[in-house]
Amino acid sequence: MSANEDCDIRIVGGCIVTMNPQRHIIRDGAITIKNGTITDVTKAEQLTQSQRRAKRTIDATGKLVIPGLIDSHNHPMHFLSKGIADDMPVQQRWRERIWPYEAHLTAAETKLSAMGTFMEMIQSGTTCFNDPGSFYPDAVAQAAIEVGIRGVVSRIAWDVRDPAAPDYDDSTAEAFEKGEATIEKWHGAGEGRIRAAFSLVRSHHVTDELCKAVKQRAEQLGIIVHGHLCTTRQEVELSKQRTGSTPLERYRRLGILGPNLILVHMGWIEPQEVSTLAAHDVSVCHCPSASMFGGFGCIAHGKFPELVDAGVRVILGSDACAISRFVDMVRIIYLAACSHKDARADPTVIGAHKAFEMATIDAAHALGWDDAIGSLEVGKRADIVIADADGPVWHPRPFANPVANLVYSASGTSVRTVLVDGRVVLDDRRFMFVDAAALLAEADQASRRVLDRHSITLNAPWPIH
Repeated sequence: MSANEDCDIRIVGGCIVTMNPQRHIIRDGAITIKNGTITDVTKAEQLTQSQRRAKRTIDATGKLVIPGLIDSHNHPMHFLSKGIADDMPVQQRWRERIWPYEAHLTAAETKLSAMGTFMEMIQSGTTCFNDPGSFYPDAVAQAAIEVGIRGVVSRIAWDVRDPAAPDYDDSTAEAFEKGEATIEKWHGAGEGRIRAAFSLVRSHHVTDELCKAVKQRAEQLGIIVHGHLCTTRQEVELSKQRTGSTPLERYRRLGILGPNLILVHMGWIEPQEVSTLAAHDVSVCHCPSASMFGGFGCIAHGKFPELVDAGVRVILGSDACAISRFVDMVRIIYLAACSHKDARADPTVIGAHKAFEMATIDAAHALGWDDAIGSLEVGKRADIVIADADGPVWHPRPFANPVANLVYSASGTSVRTVLVDGRVVLDDRRFMFVDAAALLAEADQASRRVLDRHSITLNAPWPIH
């Protein structure tokens, strides 16, 4: 862009965490945006008077400017289900609450739920999501386009009959065809902000035939495959009984491990499987809040420090509003940075900076989107978060170590303004494309209808008068 050419937006005066290969942090910086693309990242003092011309200038003085955070594993359809899985045994909540809720949600309810999830995400600095699959991916994609968020959608792939989940009854051919139809319809939609992936919901609910068909087609199309694996001890034991091997070893034998595969939770892998994941360049998505809330054991038993040390690409997810109870990725980053310190009694494990990479540039790489998002660099799309850094939690010396201050002291509540693809979607904490009050009121009513339909009563342990 020439010096005299007006840009669309210029952000001036903030402390910019670029996440470029050198991990440069620029105090009193400036970012220039034209047609949704970052055209300059520099010191504000280096801008000439003519270069300061912009259709809009955002004053970020005293604020933190970071790449949009990426939630690499989230079920957007769960916004209406908050509270249905609180403090319940894992198998009971899946079979009695989560699976029936998912199976009987309508398309309209799925869209409403997704819009609520995306609002909560944007408000805390998430600009991109990765959905492991639902019955109505069209509704999720439409919600994303309306709210203005970036993300990956998929159609849930489940072709093994389970008496505990009678509504999940696709044949292998149906599961594959519905997944491929979602990809054909949505990959590249929303001016490129929506992509699509294949789902493999979890190892004991997908056949060998489906796994191999998905792997082959995903390779042909150049897209990712997303699925849960090794979430609990019971899952691993069931796999050993049925197949004679762990879930990960089964996938290795089937030939589906590779750099386009994202495996989620992964708290119950065997020690020797760390090197298997590294050798096949598989991405592992850690959901620490889901494990802590649900008692999966992924932190106490998991090998995440070993995975990081082995060079495995570890990324982060919130999982779902019912499974995590929040989708604030800053809080997720904190848990990833700190929980393993306690589990290993070692304060040097992982830490703020590595965990922040997991939710930005590493996640972008896992999604195959690192050419466009995950860092603030010239030529990338402008997915940018501006956070207040002037409250008590940020002082003293607010920018002595901005990443650690954000992760260890703050949360997503510091977020003030969010851009996705160069468009302001949250402006001074005001949603630009959604009537937030009306949508949340509608969500309250819809949630009550959904719970009544399933005869689910959310009883408080203490009396409410």
